[in-house]
Amino acid sequence: MTEFTVTGIRYQIVDGVSLEERTAAAERYLAGLVKGQPVILVAEPDNPIDANAIAVYIDYERIGYINREETDEVRPLLNESHQCDGVVERTDGHITLFISIPGATEKPHSKDMRPRLLPESPLGDNVKMPFAKSENALQLIASRLAVMEVDKDNAHEMIRLAGRYVPLLKLSVCHDDTFWMNRIGKKLRKLVTKENEFGLSDDESALLAFLFDKVRAASGDMHRTIEHWPERVFVDHLDRLRNDETINTHLYNKYCDTFLDGKGFEEADKSKVAAEHERLCDWLRNLKWSEMRDPDNLQAMGNKADYLGLSRQELYDLYSVLLLIERLEAALKTRTDGNQEGNADEIPEALATSPLWEKVKQAGLVNEDGQPTVSRPEAALMADALAHRLGITNKWKVFESLWHRKNMRGDYNTALNQRKSLEFQDELKKILD
Repeated sequence: MTEFTVTGIRYQIVDGVSLEERTAAAERYLAGLVKGQPVILVAEPDNPIDANAIAVYIDYERIGYINREETDEVRPLLNESHQCDGVVERTDGHITLFISIPGATEKPHSKDMRPRLLPESPLGDNVKMPFAKSENALQLIASRLAVMEVDKDNAHEMIRLAGRYVPLLKLSVCHDDTFWMNRIGKKLRKLVTKENEFGLSDDESALLAFLFDKVRAASGDMHRTIEHWPERVFVDHLDRLRNDETINTHLYNKYCDTFLDGKGFEEADKSKVAAEHERLCDWLRNLKWSEMRDPDNLQAMGNKADYLGLSRQELYDLYSVLLLIERLEAALKTRTDGNQEGNADEIPEALATSPLWEKVKQAGLVNEDGQPTVSRPEAALMADALAHRLGITNKWKVFESLWHRKNMRGDYNTALNQRKSLEFQDELKKILD
């Protein structure tokens, strides 16, 4: 029997109360359900948050949604009306419900059944960055572990494979990763409940418990909205690829041969480099996520992608575009700036003559030399606010030069994930307004 996970219950059964009250209400509701109680599943292709969403109803009231990593397994079971019946199996004793569906199999459905979420890559079929070696291993181990039968013959091998799988958990975050992680978590939980039947040694039992906890914790991390764990994995992954000479040489050489007439970024015609930069930026701007509409902060646009909905190939398409935009921007900057390092300490006229600059100085946010006295994330928020109010274009280039810093875009992204920095943003608004 295959179980499917129903989540989001506390947001469906009660409105207008605090999170603690929602949680308590969900716990009371689930405690009143009984095994075998009928449920109805209904696809919601017009759902504004997730077009792949599948809602779950009990007594014709929507009570939650199928875990998004499991919707690919459920969708083939829906009828022509995009519905199917199921039954309650159990709860986790907290706010999660598990159901089963007649006709469901243990075999995962191919990811090829999923529609592509991103538009087709602007790089075509010939310019593709190969998957990193570690991710190929992740995909191979995860796919094999997820389909193994939980029985006495496989128990020792499952523990061994899980030991290889867990260290790879935080390398990548995409639909493929979360799909396998969800299935592996179920397999390990089943193995934990039957370990006494399979003759595991004390050491194996302890290792199994440790590995199961790691997978369960990682599965929860995938959906954190406060700590933005998936975004951190995305950024770390992008940094690894940025520094992987083998991967990037392959990508950059193929791109230059295909789109820059076989010339390097610095040698290609400037107008062609500029046109390519704008073409790739347009591809990012046309992505469907509303939060990715900041053309002055393309890196942040990429960081806010719907990672959990993307296939690994789509994720690499996005990585490739972001890395190429960086290289194109660097080539344009080199040609535009020349040797202007001698002007690095000069405050732009729009800033120097503005009362806003005096306000931040009086507030002690910058010293007499115009250098920030606050943390890097807070300085990035200050730069963004000043540039927005004064109409300063290329804000990161301007303030990185003025403040002798690099990667202020990254500092800005960090600030958006820190409560302390966002509190500073409110204080800054009062100072400037």
